[in-house]
Amino acid sequence: MATSQAAVYRERPFLAVALTHFFVDVLNNGRNLLVALLAVSLGLTNAQVGLALLLYNVGNALSQPLFGLLADRIGARLLVIGGLAWMITFYTIAALAGDWLALIALTVASIGSGAFHPSGTMVASRTSITYRSRITALFFTAGQLGLFMGPVLAGMLLDAYGRPGYILLPILALTALVSGWRWLHDAPPAAKVPAKPTLAPKEKLIHPPHFWRRILVLSLVIFTSSTASIAVITFTPVLFTDQGYSPSLIGWLSGLIMMGSAVGGLVGGTLGDRFTGKLVILLGLAGSVLPYYFFVPSSVGWQAALLLLAGFFGGMPHTILVIMVQSLLPKQQAMASGLALGFMFFSGAVGSYFVGLMADRIGLAITLQGLALLPLIAVVIAIWLPSQVQQLEPNR
Repeated sequence: MATSQAAVYRERPFLAVALTHFFVDVLNNGRNLLVALLAVSLGLTNAQVGLALLLYNVGNALSQPLFGLLADRIGARLLVIGGLAWMITFYTIAALAGDWLALIALTVASIGSGAFHPSGTMVASRTSITYRSRITALFFTAGQLGLFMGPVLAGMLLDAYGRPGYILLPILALTALVSGWRWLHDAPPAAKVPAKPTLAPKEKLIHPPHFWRRILVLSLVIFTSSTASIAVITFTPVLFTDQGYSPSLIGWLSGLIMMGSAVGGLVGGTLGDRFTGKLVILLGLAGSVLPYYFFVPSSVGWQAALLLLAGFFGGMPHTILVIMVQSLLPKQQAMASGLALGFMFFSGAVGSYFVGLMADRIGLAITLQGLALLPLIAVVIAIWLPSQVQQLEPNR
């Protein structure tokens, strides 16, 4: 059994999307340091930084269900490769252009992320049914590691070379572009299309109130938890920049929450195969409350430890929430992945915009501490989640 699991992890299509996910999120999260740098250069307020994030996620999040629907029809290869190529192009412009053009390029680059995420998630989740939670969690872990390394690498490059040094990251991302080109092909997804005729539609019609209640509860849990995590990721570089931290230190501190999230996502996915997803979600949400509250007033050493813990617990529910959404649309898993991930990014960005508005009124440090209330609210809401993920997957 262990051998077959190891073989699953070596599947070339999975390796291609995992590597691509790593570089997509290196670029995505390294962007926060660029925005913090541009915010100082352009004199942007916290609300304007939040608005920049919101605009980024409009392209990233709202496009994901559409790209997911497209991936269900034409396959994932073109969208995975094209999405990364789009990001490489516009992040190169962001590294070399003037301030305002760089900010525009950073926003437009989001469409590439929107194209990749539902397509890559579909490839990963179809790699194995037996180890579905774990393999999907490992795919997300690759992205979380990218989110960790993005600010770390960006901080070192910005310290050493200024904004033009950021160009090294899109250059490195070309390795994933080549692996996707060589290892991805649309034959496997196409072969699974005939499995669509099942008895699932009759079952769906039996429980419409259950279906819509689950959507509502999932939406509220995703909104509250995503707002907390995305706001922390967005505004901690701004807070630390205001406090005079160096770009390299800011990169490490910002990256630690993503390192914790990578480990937490993998642990959460593994636990999700053994226990109920609801238990994993509740544990993750509850565990993130204290680290969110105490990291702001702490010393640098404690900030590092608490951000790592906040990321660990905050990342645990991620894979389970995506799989819960996929279970609601078993025949359109790419679109379901796009809906889940898109709503995570977009709702978190909308919430972060209001966090920015509040920070301009009462102060950024106090506002970030107050974010600890959001996972606490999410815990109460998550009690209404089902104990088991609905098994309505099409046969493969």
